[in-house]
Parts: sequence; structure tokens; C-alpha cells
Amino acid sequence: APSSRSAPASRWVDKISAMHASPSPQLVLVTGAAGNVGQTIFHGLKAHCALRAFDLKPTPGADDTHVGDIADRAAVDRAVVGVDTIIHLGGCPRMEADFMRDLMKPNIEGLWHILDAARLAGVKRFIFASSTNVAFGATELPRLTTDTVHVFNPYGATKAFGENLGRWFHDTYGLEFLAVRIGYFSGLSVDPALCEAWLHRIWLGPKDCANFFRLAVAAPHFGYGIVYACSRCPENYLDLTTAKALLGYEPEETVPDAPDVP
Repeated sequence: APSSRSAPASRWVDKISAMHASPSPQLVLVTGAAGNVGQTIFHGLKAHCALRAFDLKPTPGADDTHVGDIADRAAVDRAVVGVDTIIHLGGCPRMEADFMRDLMKPNIEGLWHILDAARLAGVKRFIFASSTNVAFGATELPRLTTDTVHVFNPYGATKAFGENLGRWFHDTYGLEFLAVRIGYFSGLSVDPALCEAWLHRIWLGPKDCANFFRLAVAAPHFGYGIVYACSRCPENYLDLTTAKALLGYEPEETVPDAPDVP
């Protein structure tokens, strides 16, 4: 018969084993993971944390994938279970989008759903894909800082709303929130759009994009912040001071030359 001491001894061994076990990997939910920016970030994070994808369609390369609409609260509630950090890329990304037809549900209602679901599920950090369209209206400025708010279009207005809603969730519930004003991203090695000189001022390369969001996930506590994300661009048009201070971000890529157009 087993000794009467075997059960307590077993529990003590289990305790010691638990103390020395590797911590569970952080679970990061990426919404909009099947999109252009989403795929770059998702695959850039694969070696660093456990990942879950959420999009309107299955996400290539994802083992844990949720298919649903960001404006569907039940689908959002299911996606956030057990999540530590959310990278929220989901929504309508088009500069020319109509507010009521295209933007209201994904960019306003959907954002509310995922922020509210995040705080109820105990998510610790929320990284929000904002946009330089929040500030592009300030055409008279030689440089855009994180204090610049002058929306360029209704799409930019939804991103300004997101930055402010995130501030409220941080102040009210303590949810850590980072708004990332993403520059121009295509992910293309040869990009005909770079014939437009103004895009050179805000370009974000794929390697820098992946590294930026890896740093945003791993950074020490920062509370609430707004940062720009771009590569080494002419004129330092987007102020990276806050990104360097909060995340330790240093861009590595430079804007490629515009391709020859026949």
C-alpha cells in the first residue's frame, strides 16, 4: 500500500515543478490578420508568441483562426477568450470610404465591441492600428508629431475616434492602449505607387513593420501612447521620437527608388 506521505509529497513535487516550468507563452490576437499588413505582422510574430487570428476569411498560416465580422459581438467575445494582447488591424482601411456605408460598422461599432470585450476578458494590452490620416489635414506643417490631430477624410476621423476611445478605456478601466499611426505600407518589393513623391515621406517597409509590432507587444508598461510607424524616410516628416522612447524602435529600411514607368 502507498505511504500516507505520498500524496502530500506528490503535491510538493508538483509545486516545485511548476516553479521551474517555462511560463505560458503570451497569447496575441491579431484582427485583420488575413490582410496585407496583417500577414506581415502575423508571420513576423510567429517565432515570438502564441497567436490567434481573426478576420472575415481564414488566415493563411494560422493554426488558431477565428472567422467572423468585427461588428458581430458574439464572434468578438469568442475570439478574445484567454488573450493577453490584441493587435487590432480589423476594419475598413480605404481613404475614400463612405462613412455610413463603409466605415460605421467596422471602424466604429466594431472597435467598441472589441475594446469592451477586451476589458471584460482581462486583456492587458491593446495595440490599435491608427493612421497618418488622423493628421494629414495639417498640410501647412513640415513635420507631423503625435500631438497633431487634423483629420484628412472620414476614414481618418474614425481613427481619431479610436485614439480617443482608447484613451477613455485606459483612464476608466486601466486597459493599456497604444495607437500606431501607420504610414504607407504596400509590402511590395517593386511598388509603382512610389512614383508619387509624397509617399516617400511616410513609407513603412515590411521588415520594419514586423519589427515595430513585435516591439509593441514586448515593450515594458507604457499606459497610453500614440506613435508613428514608418521607415527611414526623407525629411523625418513623421516624428518617431515617441516610438523610440516607448518601444525602442529604430527603423532599418530606407525607401526604395521609384520603379521606371514606361
